[in-house]
Amino acid sequence: MRINQIGDPILRKVCRPVEHNEINSTEINNTIIKMKEILNGIKAISNENGNAIAAPQVGHSVRIILLRLKEQFIPMINPTFTQISDETFELEEECFSFYHLRGLVTRYSKIRVDYLDENAQTTSILLEGEDAGIAQHEVDHLDGIFFLDRLKNKNTVMSVDFMLRDNPQRLSVVRKMINYMVGY
Repeated sequence: MRINQIGDPILRKVCRPVEHNEINSTEINNTIIKMKEILNGIKAISNENGNAIAAPQVGHSVRIILLRLKEQFIPMINPTFTQISDETFELEEECFSFYHLRGLVTRYSKIRVDYLDENAQTTSILLEGEDAGIAQHEVDHLDGIFFLDRLKNKNTVMSVDFMLRDNPQRLSVVRKMINYMVGY
C-alpha cells in the first residue's frame, strides 16, 4: 500500500519526535521524499488533491507532516500548533487512510505552526482557514487521532459514493485516487 489504511496499528500510535541529529539522516530524508512522491501521484490524478500527508500514513511513526502551500512543499518536523483566536469553522474532511468517507469537523480558523525545517531550523508559519484546518488534521495523525474521532455530529459522515452519486465523472476520479492510495 502506498498509504496505510484504517485498521493499521501504526495509524493509532503516538509518533516519536525526530531527534535533532537525525533530521538529515537517510531515513528522515527518504520519508519526506516518499511523502512528496505520493502527494505528487495523487495530484497527477486530481489537481485539487494531494496537498497534505503525515509520516505514519506512509509507514513511519515519526512526527513529520508535509503540506503543499501555494504549490510548494513544506516539510514540518515535530510540528505543534497554537490557536491564534477562539474562532472556529467547520471543515468537510477526508483522509487518505480511508478516503471513501467525509465528515464535518470543527477546527480553529487561525493557528501558528512551530516546527523544524529540513535544515533543523526552528520555523513558524501562520495559517488560516482551510490551510489551518488541514495542518490540524495532519498533526492529529501524529497523535493517532482520525478526523472521525473529532466529529461532533456523526450524522455528517457520508461515503463518497453517496456524495458523488450524481457526478459519475468526479466519482471515477475519486475511485482512481483510492486505488492509487491502496496500491491497486
